[in-house]
Amino acid sequence: MTSSAPSIVPITITVDDRTGLTLYAPPWEDEDEEQWQGFLGDGRKILLYPSTDELAAFIASGEENDLSDHPAYGQILKATPDDLKPGSEDHYDLDQVYEWAGDEPDPVHVSALANVVDMVTRIADCCDDGALRRLLEGTPAYAELVDEDVSYQGKDGRKRWNELGDTIADSWERAIKRTSDWLEWVGDFSDTDFDVEDTVWERVGAEPITIRVGDESLLTVRAEVPVDPDTDEVEMAFLGDDGTVSVFTEVADLARYCREAKGHRLQKLEWWSELAELDDEDFTPHEVATFDLRKPSDEGAELLVDLAVFCDLDADLDLLDEPDVNREDWNALVDEVRTCLELQD
Repeated sequence: MTSSAPSIVPITITVDDRTGLTLYAPPWEDEDEEQWQGFLGDGRKILLYPSTDELAAFIASGEENDLSDHPAYGQILKATPDDLKPGSEDHYDLDQVYEWAGDEPDPVHVSALANVVDMVTRIADCCDDGALRRLLEGTPAYAELVDEDVSYQGKDGRKRWNELGDTIADSWERAIKRTSDWLEWVGDFSDTDFDVEDTVWERVGAEPITIRVGDESLLTVRAEVPVDPDTDEVEMAFLGDDGTVSVFTEVADLARYCREAKGHRLQKLEWWSELAELDDEDFTPHEVATFDLRKPSDEGAELLVDLAVFCDLDADLDLLDEPDVNREDWNALVDEVRTCLELQD
């Protein structure tokens, strides 16, 4: 995405058990409508620092770098170490890719994988590494991963997820090697002073989602909750209880409910109370957590199953296993599930 308001953001990159801090300028257009993007670099490699203090010291030195001519670099020159802390979405862990790919294709793992592959592609573009760019953009499984319309749900989706895993097992080490060649680690990384932490939602083990039905976009939260504290068995649950799911049309209302409501199923989650510290905007669902039930889809089918089971509906869910779901059967099941969606003020 190209921005009309140029900006520079701090990010971390993790490779081979080392995490370094750098700056990234997302795509933007100059006054001649030419597109640019870039990293903090020395003309040859991307510079990575072990702490915000050391990055701030480099910036304060006034040394020329690849972002010195960026329109927003004047703001960076005024940044304090606290200003240079990356946001929760600005950590790119290349080492973690194998683990994510071996886990379930839920929106959190899919989004994390897509973000890392996208960032490595941007490194390839900025460093003019044709081989790395071809590896990612020319490999269907990687190209499909960063496509916002891709789904890894249902039988076909599961097949694509498995193919992506095979691709990662076969080629990601090459991607890491080529990426590493463009990184310059500046300083002592044996004891970094910043932590790459999970987001609050990741720690809670839940996510806000959008459900599109009819003319409405309804918001709620879903998560896996423990069935028995003495076992590892879990089940999918949503905001609500007793056969109903609490849904909202406004993010602020969803945020207030999550902070204040009692007695719903998700309160079983160990870190649920931490959501009280989030701003309203942090309850906005990511695009990958949007489920359009207005027409049959693999992703929508999985959500319908989860909702039907949670609401204890006596519905024929086997019809969702068919290669081509009958539209009338789909709409009938959606209508049945909608009876369980309880709109909150």
